[in-house]
Amino acid sequence: MRTLTWDPLFDPEEETTTAIGWISFPELPPNFFVKEVVFSLASVVGKPLQVDMATKNQSRPSCARVKVEVDLLSDFPKRIKTGVRKQSTGEVVEKWIRIKYDYVPKYCTTCKLQGHDEKACYILHPELYPKEDKDNKDKVLEGGREDDKGKGTDIKGQ
Repeated sequence: MRTLTWDPLFDPEEETTTAIGWISFPELPPNFFVKEVVFSLASVVGKPLQVDMATKNQSRPSCARVKVEVDLLSDFPKRIKTGVRKQSTGEVVEKWIRIKYDYVPKYCTTCKLQGHDEKACYILHPELYPKEDKDNKDKVLEGGREDDKGKGTDIKGQ
């Protein structure tokens, strides 16, 4: 069960496009390790919710991690362009900050469900749907994949 903010257009038949995910900013300059700066960077992706303890305590200088609420229909940028002012000259220098998506669930715009995208959608690709083998009642996926009580074994090419 998930608690969601009230939405007048809520449809119980459709799963929400909003999800919680973690993002990282690897190789973030030390002067950027302030909650307000990290939240400002994360707001490009979604609504920042919290930084992890290592970021808060600045105990992992290699990257900052932030939990964000994202719209799964949005584009997810791979980097952010910032301007950093040099103290010596006052000149503003461009700095690109890389974004790593640690976990953001997939969303299928066809069946309106989280957990898979269009490439793995049974509606778009019915051949992926598990079919029952009438002889032994085991589920067999077309395309050479066999499902043994939830443990799939890839037997393609044999």
